[in-house]
Amino acid sequence: MDIKYAQELLRELVAIPSVNPGFTHAPSETIGEEQIGAFLQCWARDNGIFAQRFEAAKVRPCILLETGPKEGPALLVSAHMDTVWTEMNAPFTLQERDNDLYGLGAVDDKGPLVSALCALRELNRINISLRFLVLATCDEEFGLLGIRHMIPDHIRPDGVIIAEPTNLKIVTAHKGCNRFAIQTKGQRVHSSLVPAGENAIYKAAELVSALKTYSAALLRDPPHPLLGTNTLNVGVIQGGTQPNVVPDACTLTLDFRSLPGETPESIRAHVTKALANCEADYDIIEEAYEAPALDTSPDIPMVKHLQKILSADGLDAEPHGVPFTTESFRPAECGIPTIVFGPGDIAAAHAIDEKIAKDQLLQAAELLFRLAVSRNWQRSDFMTSPN
Repeated sequence: MDIKYAQELLRELVAIPSVNPGFTHAPSETIGEEQIGAFLQCWARDNGIFAQRFEAAKVRPCILLETGPKEGPALLVSAHMDTVWTEMNAPFTLQERDNDLYGLGAVDDKGPLVSALCALRELNRINISLRFLVLATCDEEFGLLGIRHMIPDHIRPDGVIIAEPTNLKIVTAHKGCNRFAIQTKGQRVHSSLVPAGENAIYKAAELVSALKTYSAALLRDPPHPLLGTNTLNVGVIQGGTQPNVVPDACTLTLDFRSLPGETPESIRAHVTKALANCEADYDIIEEAYEAPALDTSPDIPMVKHLQKILSADGLDAEPHGVPFTTESFRPAECGIPTIVFGPGDIAAAHAIDEKIAKDQLLQAAELLFRLAVSRNWQRSDFMTSPN
């Protein structure tokens, strides 16, 4: 494989703005996955690769590309096309400094997508036993619309690798994420008439204090061997209109990072428990985001095969856990063995100087290629207990 080709492909992808429409503070001309989806279809055609477009919503495409026998066991590598928005300098121009490539989406998730596409391009030139698919999804950064639309209704592979920055480590477990909007209400009056009013921000402050106490208690719970404990964070407070008005509404946005085994009901119960002793009245007005945790058995042959390849290169082959959330929940909840693996460091994602290590870009592609050609694949390679 050619690092110059991989780097140039990343340059082209970074140059195409694909900021998730959920980030309303981004410039309007940078929004959406339509343009990058069209680019991937042209790329597939130019390389003789079969590609299909699926509409998760209006102008919200997912692109599915594939090679290998249709009847063969199917391994899907999934990466997302959308990015967050940051005020980085020249976000859509890939810049090289030392061994790093800088640009919006370079590591999250266009770099991992490039690695998957480069592997696909090479595999398309040879005969393989595996049906190798690359899925480019929309809306990972906000609502997870794309992956929910695609799996299992349009594709049900035998195994899935979610391509995200893991520094080329195998991730078999990660935390889930649930977000809640909690609102307090008050009585709006002029600030010179405080006794006649009811301050919604003061009520919210009581809730924040209780949530902070509960957050500290969660950290003392028995830890998961790979993931630690549940965590809770109040990330946004919105209330009031101006200093001389007693506010009649305040909204908190709460982010709960959950361990395997937690459910939407149990997570909501955590929130209710945290606020049980508060005098302030409140309403949970929105549950805006729900992605369960991942906990895949490291004994699945697919994982073992990748471990052997990593070990042969002197790389870390142990199963790892990470605190962030990915699209892996969707195939996993459909009973499809799923891991997370890809180039780059998650610490560089969403950063003002987002970057990816150039050598990992190609290394990930080569590892995916070697995994695909490492054996005569059978569907039992994706089962916990091979038949």
